[in-house]
Amino acid sequence: MSVASTKMDPWRALDKWRKYGELGPGNFSLADKLRLGAMSVGTRLLLRLAGATLHVQSSGDEAFRDDLLYSRRSFIFLAWHNRVAGLLTYHDLFGRRRVDYRLETIVSASRDGEPLARLIRENGGGVIRGSSSRDGVAALKQAIDRISRGFNLGTVGDGPRGPRYQLKPGPILLGKLTGLPIVPFTWACNRVAQLHRAWDQMMIPLPFASIEYRFGQPLQIAPDAGARQLVAARREMETRLNALTQWADAQTGVAWQIPKPKPNEILKRRPRQVLADKRQ
Repeated sequence: MSVASTKMDPWRALDKWRKYGELGPGNFSLADKLRLGAMSVGTRLLLRLAGATLHVQSSGDEAFRDDLLYSRRSFIFLAWHNRVAGLLTYHDLFGRRRVDYRLETIVSASRDGEPLARLIRENGGGVIRGSSSRDGVAALKQAIDRISRGFNLGTVGDGPRGPRYQLKPGPILLGKLTGLPIVPFTWACNRVAQLHRAWDQMMIPLPFASIEYRFGQPLQIAPDAGARQLVAARREMETRLNALTQWADAQTGVAWQIPKPKPNEILKRRPRQVLADKRQ
């Protein structure tokens, strides 16, 4: 057998990476492969259809939109775990206009994070595996490396398993180490699908809905910030994110709950969130 024949075709290698990341097929059972494949295909098609048909508005990004488009400056975008779908659709708009635009997203290194990691990889994004509970230091090192190469970074504040809407220290530390502004982000949509039994109440915008992306005031962390300053910054960013969330939940309508609720099942939906009229 020749040396050339032992090398994997680059397209096969790319396909393998998009499906399994740094792991190999042998790390997944047949049931895992079928489950991940079905979830990835379904969610990817839903997000792409939604991204192509959504009626989009955005506010708060006027100061940095051109910086993103022309790669003049990088940012750390921070959202709650249940709003990560909107973060991906927003940055997909820039990926359509610039083939070299890329958002690196920090995703939990656990098996629970694999569906989201695969979804991001198959949509052309970059994934950094790690969280506050597993491989956090390695994730920070990778994030700093990617940022040094001009990439933007997306991360969630309450992942990988909550508590929901409580900010972990990782994003604040990352802001200190990189010097990049941390931009709080959320979105509201009049028709969403909601994974109502998930710990975070994950929401996905539905096709032909109206969505508004909203950004809060960026927070810059000084490189020499001490422990007290970091604690204060963490509280301030959590306050900013929750203020955005109060607005988003009040404007969001749940049109489709996955799985369908059982009779008399008590839902964990926040009080301001209402079921959307499907006739809208």
